Amino acid sequence: MIRTVGFVGLGTIGAPMAKRLCDGPFETLVYDLRPEPVAELVEHGAKAASSARELGERCEWIGVCVVDDVGTEAVIAGEDGILSSARADSIIAIHSTIHPDTARRLAKLASAQGVHVIDAQMTGGPARAAEGKLRYMVGGDSKALERSRPVLECSAEEITECGDVGLGAVAKLCNNLVQFQAWQAFVDAEKLAEKSGLERETLHRVLSWIMNDNARLMLAGRNALEKDPDNEFLKSRFIPTMHLAEKDLSLALDVGRKLGVSLPSTGLCAQQVARMLGISDPDRR
Repeated sequence: MIRTVGFVGLGTIGAPMAKRLCDGPFETLVYDLRPEPVAELVEHGAKAASSARELGERCEWIGVCVVDDVGTEAVIAGEDGILSSARADSIIAIHSTIHPDTARRLAKLASAQGVHVIDAQMTGGPARAAEGKLRYMVGGDSKALERSRPVLECSAEEITECGDVGLGAVAKLCNNLVQFQAWQAFVDAEKLAEKSGLERETLHRVLSWIMNDNARLMLAGRNALEKDPDNEFLKSRFIPTMHLAEKDLSLALDVGRKLGVSLPSTGLCAQQVARMLGISDPDRR
């Protein structure tokens, strides 16, 4: 049974995930480049680690929730990363949305040291993370997943086993390309309805059976930002979302190219992310 867990990457989703671990039956260590979220988690019962290396030294299970492939590789396989000190039979769970090839490469490096890697991708956002209602898509060894279940269940509503390592990342990219293209469709539908004289509230009632709360919040925010493009609060919310959407769609397109799969609507959506989110950006026309 896993007793000591670590977590690196205390961003908008990582922080509530780590808080859920603090509320569980684990000794929890946390690390982030920024001291503020670490201090907040320490107040919640966690212990502060000085580096990813320290997490590897002290923890049986480590969750990684950083922004991209470069950050994930640095945290896991960098000079002061988890693998520089990880104990044999420990587990690294990659929560970052990354290229499946990156997950496979890191799993191979870890395996040489007797360390297990699962790509435990998740969806649901900060609110569901805080409520313990994330949905996980996990690729990797079944035994490593079973050992990880008590940890993941601290923040999970549902855990889906996807197959070999890397397939969790594939599932997440598929999830995101559907979500972002649905958002684009809702934006187009609002514009068509508005020009036709159909009230937005009426349209939303018509679409209520296929429109979730996530899409409603996105539409409300993007419409407000389109009317007030200098609104700093809305920009602080939507610009990071724009960068993440562009990254995830780019990853999906690269996976498709390598597999010989054409994804034309995904390519179009990738070019339209700023417009979809109502962001005024002359470099993204």
